Amino acid sequence: MAHRRGLSTKSTGQQLIKALTITASVVVAVAEAWVVASGAPVSRLLLHSLAVMLIALATYSAAVFPLALSFVLGALAILVNLWAWAALREGLLGVDAAAAGVLVAIAGWQQHRRARRLRRLEQVLGDLEEECYLKEQNFTLTHQTHEALKRKLARYQQLQAIAESLSRLAQLDAIAQLAVEQVFELIGKSETCLLFLVDRERQELALYASKRAPHVSAIRSKHGDQFDRYALRTHRPLLVNDVRRDFRFSEAGDLDRPIGSVIACPLLVGESAEGVLRLDSAQPGAYTQDDLRFLDILLGLVETAITNARLFAQTQQLAMTDGLTGLYRRQPFLDQLGREVARATRKTEAFALLMLDLDHFKRYNDLFGHPAGDLVLKAVADLLRLGAGPDGVCARYGGEEFAVLLPRASRRQAVEVAERIRGLVEGQVPSSGRGAGGGITISAGVSVFPEDAQLELELIRVADQRLYQAKHAGRNRVVAASPADASTSTPVRR
Repeated sequence: MAHRRGLSTKSTGQQLIKALTITASVVVAVAEAWVVASGAPVSRLLLHSLAVMLIALATYSAAVFPLALSFVLGALAILVNLWAWAALREGLLGVDAAAAGVLVAIAGWQQHRRARRLRRLEQVLGDLEEECYLKEQNFTLTHQTHEALKRKLARYQQLQAIAESLSRLAQLDAIAQLAVEQVFELIGKSETCLLFLVDRERQELALYASKRAPHVSAIRSKHGDQFDRYALRTHRPLLVNDVRRDFRFSEAGDLDRPIGSVIACPLLVGESAEGVLRLDSAQPGAYTQDDLRFLDILLGLVETAITNARLFAQTQQLAMTDGLTGLYRRQPFLDQLGREVARATRKTEAFALLMLDLDHFKRYNDLFGHPAGDLVLKAVADLLRLGAGPDGVCARYGGEEFAVLLPRASRRQAVEVAERIRGLVEGQVPSSGRGAGGGITISAGVSVFPEDAQLELELIRVADQRLYQAKHAGRNRVVAASPADASTSTPVRR
């Protein structure tokens, strides 16, 4: 404010000086002209003084005033002095007129030189200002590039940390939840982050993991919407800046909440689309191409983690299950039996164990060959799963011997299950792999926790002992109690 006041005062002073100079020039010129025109005798010194004053004012104006104004004042001084010289024939006035012309010309030339120098300085100043502007723009661009590189570096470091976290996970649920939480946090700007996986049985998307802002209500669309299906169908990342203006999608569609912009990437395992990871915001234009690229890279890490998790699950399944029948192997079954003993002990509940063995299976293999025997084992395994129900745990205990764990089952329920399995095997497993059934039978022994035993190996021993009682009693039967109780099932006669 003080600087502006100073500039205003200086400008006012210059205007005042200019006005006084013009006024003085006019007054002196009029005075000299009046003295000459009056014809009265006058002192040469006074006349010369007036002429000198007029010349000085004209020279000053030529030095400091604009060219047009200085030309007018200089011409006035020269004309008045020439007129005075012509009227009075005073030699000194002629000298004054000549001096006025020379001085005004010199002052005008100097002013012209100053104007040229000023224009050159202004040009140099303009060049410097342009150079400063360009350097400022370059600095701003460099700063922006530096900041962008810092953000990218931070994101890549975050990706490295996510990759390390994913590499330590082997469960699909944990991988999915980590993915949506990290994507929601790192990309930001979103109301929801959803991970859909393909349900192969129903051939549709199913919501597997989600993360939403506190103000967003529960997700009602559990099977994806038009954006998820588009990304899944095209196998390409999707960026929608404004849902209302994108011709590929209807504005209302099947949306269950306000959506302004969307990014989504398909989850590709090999050549197959296994799901979609997507973020959406209520604001249009919330996402950029950098966000989409970051999501695509992160989803590549998730794809690798899911592939590894599935391979791990398959390897674990192969280690736990029999390759021929798909039932549990012996050791995993014993581990499960130990956990069931601990659970039943803690909750004071009962459970039952069945030990089953195919009758005369060695003779069957010798007669029809091992390939036919393998078909029988597979058929019996399927019937075991069918007869044991969804809660039963079935295992191939060894060779043609099987075991079934029945949680929370009483002795009567265990006998019913064993009889059902025995009847299924007798009625549906063919004797040669070509008939309609009736050639293969099975015997079973039953033990119940805690009545018969309270340790897993003791339960197995009791059930195995009763199995051999069934064998010695004629096979194709179930023994559920010791010989003292004489409790065996009655075989179905063919």
